Amino acid sequence: MPERLYISQFMWSYQPHFRIAVKGQVARTLEAIGFYGNPDVVLVGFKAAGEHQYDVCIEPEDGPYSPDELSHVRQSAVELYASHPDRNMIHSVARVHEQRHRGLRDRMRARALEEAFEAMPREQGRKFFSSGSVRVGDYEVHVVVSIDRAALDHVPQIKTEERDRFPVYQSLVHAVIREVLRRSAKALFIPDAGSGPSSESADEIVRSATEAMVRSMLYCAGFWFGGENHLLMSSLSALPYEGRPGAGRLVIAQQNDPAIEVFLRLKHPVKMRNVPAVRKLLEASGSQSDLLSDGDNVYGLGVVKPEYDANSETVFSVSFTARGVWEFSHAGEALLTVRDGIPHLPAHVLDEEYFEDLVSRIFPEADQDALREAAQAAGNHRHGAMLIISGDAAAEAERLSPQSWSIEPTRLTSELLTQLTDMDGAVLVDPQGRCHAIGVILDGTAHGRGDPARGSRFNNAVRYLDSERPPAIVIVYSSDGVINILPRLHPRIARRIVVDAVEHYLAAASMEPLKLKDCKEAWAAVKSLRFYLSRTQCEALNRARARVDEWEEKNREIRIIESDLKPDPDMDDTYWL
Repeated sequence: MPERLYISQFMWSYQPHFRIAVKGQVARTLEAIGFYGNPDVVLVGFKAAGEHQYDVCIEPEDGPYSPDELSHVRQSAVELYASHPDRNMIHSVARVHEQRHRGLRDRMRARALEEAFEAMPREQGRKFFSSGSVRVGDYEVHVVVSIDRAALDHVPQIKTEERDRFPVYQSLVHAVIREVLRRSAKALFIPDAGSGPSSESADEIVRSATEAMVRSMLYCAGFWFGGENHLLMSSLSALPYEGRPGAGRLVIAQQNDPAIEVFLRLKHPVKMRNVPAVRKLLEASGSQSDLLSDGDNVYGLGVVKPEYDANSETVFSVSFTARGVWEFSHAGEALLTVRDGIPHLPAHVLDEEYFEDLVSRIFPEADQDALREAAQAAGNHRHGAMLIISGDAAAEAERLSPQSWSIEPTRLTSELLTQLTDMDGAVLVDPQGRCHAIGVILDGTAHGRGDPARGSRFNNAVRYLDSERPPAIVIVYSSDGVINILPRLHPRIARRIVVDAVEHYLAAASMEPLKLKDCKEAWAAVKSLRFYLSRTQCEALNRARARVDEWEEKNREIRIIESDLKPDPDMDDTYWL
């Protein structure tokens, strides 16, 4: 029997369009800050009135979730509300009392919804975020965003989720997702939400999220009015002093915080809004002391004591590293980087796990410890650096000697290697960590794999690796903090994983009657492994997908057109475990 052309779990006419639009907005905004966590969006509606077949509706209805899996959410929300410490709070104005408790019940249902999704065995690797609900027709609709949990765990973040009943955004990713959810919920108040394109840009959302993140983290430092502080930081970083760009560090903590040692206290604190005065005071900070602020006023010079308990999360700092560049940090870890007013996640941490895996694949006999030490030392640069690990470093040092200095092979101390990165050019080492040349300028022929938005270090490394050279690994430290370990290879996996995914999709696509939900889940698994597919597998999958496309064209009003799968020319047997 052909599938109906109407929406079975109906909440409003444009629900699929709205969901797809929100999913695109989440992906674009997270990419804008440098986060790639495979985001997805689901809409969940709870019946509030009328006679309908479904008490719970899910969009997409042919996705991996069924209403039965969320049937317990209402009761879970009631239990969360009953146990919440604000449950017994009384507000003297009846209207306010009812409004606050209605909002609390709604937040508890959103939390119960998050917990319900995360409790599903197949979703153990995902983190879910739910908006509050908005009444659309006869349903109270929540927007739910999910991302890869492992990717989120790698994002710099604090642990505090709430301070004095105020929510705290633990990272820029948390803040961005919550901002998208807030705007999406607001859009649901518009009639026929999803019927037209969204006019909100990713940059606009990121800036609002940054404001919310900084403000909420300053709650932890005891400052409750930090809505404009991120703008003040950008102004401070952009303002030169006697022709010099801003440099120094501002510590934000209360004056009575036991973690702060004050060396010099101002009799008359300076308002943070007085940007020229604060910029001048910033010149007094340095290696021996930092400028101290309670969020509202600058009150002196001092330091964070070594015994500061980082778990308390009451002291934060802002480092001004260049004109227009500042970092917001906690306990030495950068949480946010802003360059010329554009926020993004910090990119100052070497991916040691990938680096070690790459070394083991390209140079199985290498000295992992020596190479890791060299990579970390190169990362202590002042204005960008490059480290080259070559399988034939001696020959490459001679070949490149007209534009570099060859040296007697030797192991450099970390301090000396860091010092050498201050000169132009790269440091060339062999797989045992011995240095063969300094000031190396790479050559190579362009093959169309570079990035015109990146600098010469990155593009020279790409050209070099694409040329006929000995096996090599290049670590590029850009002056803006971005770290690239090249080449960027796909992980090694077991061949059986790919075979099973292909067989699963071919079986799902040949079922009679066709179960679209199973096909979509199987296709998603295949697409995630498309790099490893052989030509024969691609051809079989494309034929099967054509059958599914034909069925959807006859039975579905809205469908997604998938491109044919093609074998990747870079795939070879070295990618199999």
